[in-house]
Order: sequence, then C-alpha cells, then structure tokens
Amino acid sequence: MSTYLDYLNQISSKKTFSRKLDYVKYNFGSYILSRERADKVLEIGPGLGHTVKFLNSSGFISIDIVDNDDSILNYIKDKFEINKIFKTNDIKEIDNHLDHYDVIIATQVFEHIPQDQYKSFLTTLYKHLNKNGYLIITVPNMANPFTICERYGDITHTNGFTDNSLIELAAMSDIPRSSIKVKAYNIPAYNLLNIIRIFFQKTLHLMLLLMSIVNAGSYSKLLTPNISLVIKK
Repeated sequence: MSTYLDYLNQISSKKTFSRKLDYVKYNFGSYILSRERADKVLEIGPGLGHTVKFLNSSGFISIDIVDNDDSILNYIKDKFEINKIFKTNDIKEIDNHLDHYDVIIATQVFEHIPQDQYKSFLTTLYKHLNKNGYLIITVPNMANPFTICERYGDITHTNGFTDNSLIELAAMSDIPRSSIKVKAYNIPAYNLLNIIRIFFQKTLHLMLLLMSIVNAGSYSKLLTPNISLVIKK
C-alpha cells in the first residue's frame, strides 16, 4: 500500500530538495541562525525534511516534529537527528505533551487544517512559544491569481490566505498586533537563474498590482506565490 511518503518521493528529486532547502535558508535563516544552537525547535508537517536538514546542518538537534502520517514521522526520525515525534490531526490534542520552543515552523500546513481548528492551532502554538521566540507559518498566497492552481491542485486544501486574512486570524486568536508581521516568501538570490526569475517575477507582480489598483477594490502588495505569517512573542 502506498503512503504519503511515497507520494512526496514521486513528486520530488534531489534537485527539488536542494531548491527547497535554499528557500528555507533564505527565508527562515534570519530567525534561526542568530539563535543558540541549544534552542528548541518545533516543526509541524516536516514533509521530506527540508527544514530539519537545514536545522541539523546548522547545529540544531533539539527538534520536535508533528505530523499526522506515520510514514513521514518514521522517515524523519530515521534520517535526521531529532528529539521527539508527535502524531496527531489536531495540535490541541497534544497540548499537554509539547515543550516550550524558541522557534516553531509550519510550512504548507495551515491550508490543510479544518477552519474550526484555526484559532486553537494558533493559540496552542503561541502558548508553547518562549519569550523572544518566533512562530513562522507559510501558506499559499491567494492574492496572486496564479496560486489558484495550488489552492485547488490538492484536494486536502481547506482554504486559501492573503496577508490580510492571516493578520485577521492572528487578531482573532488574541495575538498582539505589534508582534505580527506578514512577509513574502522570496526566491533565493543565490545564482544567475534565480536572479533572472526574481526580475521577471517582480515585473509580473508590478503588473498585477497596477491592475488591482485600477480595479479599485481591496488588494495586497504581497504577491509572491507563498507568504509567511511571522509572530514574535
């Protein structure tokens, strides 16, 4: 019987793993690399381990992971250096078992969660965040019209988000506005090809922004395919 791990391996390769690793380093590095290597990290939905690989390579080993799939949990446990694993479909169910963490990361996870769990998801993770710690949640950005392919390309997606809806969700979860920031999930400027991609992406986003202004409705200035909600406690 095939597993979710089999599915991820079918759509991945060494090249895509390396590219995603670059994205993690480029977008999350400033929140992680400045910390003590003994700091505790929690990742929700580790996938094939791009973030865990980056953490281990940077000297972090006090890492807990959460997923709802045994094949993923066992794969990460066997391949990388981590601390604890938790299996659940609802983060609130393991509330009493979680530690307190300096960094909590959930990449491409929140869009899979049922809407009635949004508030408990945020409040539970925020409660387990240490002072001066970061909670980073990355989701597809529906302000970019091309992201509709990602939104509906996976039957397990329950919703899509924009910068405004992420801020609204954080406010509904009683998280102080001063601690909230929504950032673009950017292409790493590590090579010439990516620099060319960045140029054309920014050109496209400028055109979309101008069209939105002309349309005279509400619009977002963040138009990257993915965006991150960053919460500092």
